[in-house]
Amino acid sequence: MGRETSEDASPRVGPLPDDAQPDAAGPGAPASPYDGLRLAELLIARFCHEVGGPAGTLAGAVEIARTEPGSAAEALDIAAEAATGLAARLRLLRAAWAGAAGTLDIAALRALCAGLPRHVWVDLEGLAADRHFPAASAQVLLNVLLLAAESLPKGGVVMVGEAGPDATLVVPRGQNAAWPPGFAAWMADPAPAWRALGSAAPRRLQGPLTALLAHGAGTRLSFALAADAEAAPPLLLHFA
Repeated sequence: MGRETSEDASPRVGPLPDDAQPDAAGPGAPASPYDGLRLAELLIARFCHEVGGPAGTLAGAVEIARTEPGSAAEALDIAAEAATGLAARLRLLRAAWAGAAGTLDIAALRALCAGLPRHVWVDLEGLAADRHFPAASAQVLLNVLLLAAESLPKGGVVMVGEAGPDATLVVPRGQNAAWPPGFAAWMADPAPAWRALGSAAPRRLQGPLTALLAHGAGTRLSFALAADAEAAPPLLLHFA
């Protein structure tokens, strides 16, 4: 058969007709490709910051061990501690930012929490012993825990407990505990979260990122009523 040359076989150019437009982007999707590029830039910058400190400590300890034999044992202890902390942090960030955790049970969740800052302790006793978090819910929860840890600048405890069959409560407790400004608006609507990323520094990434991941996963975030006004009220995660 000869090659088809009818008009219908030719490539289409120009805008699609109204009845052929692709489906609208889902909740949490960027408003433009530039939003996605900005998020990628922030993630890369933040990741470099996360790795840079421990890597510098490792390099310094190895240099001391190499050039000062009398201090080699102490330097190697410092290097080992830095390497252990860096490995734990990378496992947590990979699970939270790349969604690489899969379904999490309590033991796996506790192991990943080892990657949180040393001045923050996570209390999982409020969760049922047989609780499992499916992959999408697990990713949102891990990002909420990262944000809760950032909300404790002086250290403290993050309490995690049950709030119903498909809901979890996360409560940061410590001196100067506070969720980031604007978080309530980001939880309610992804558009303000994307706008926040447009001007955010890498160290301010986690708040809007957490809200956007929740929107994309269909997880509803909301503040629970507290006995008194506080800067870090309990956060409810209603999983889809």
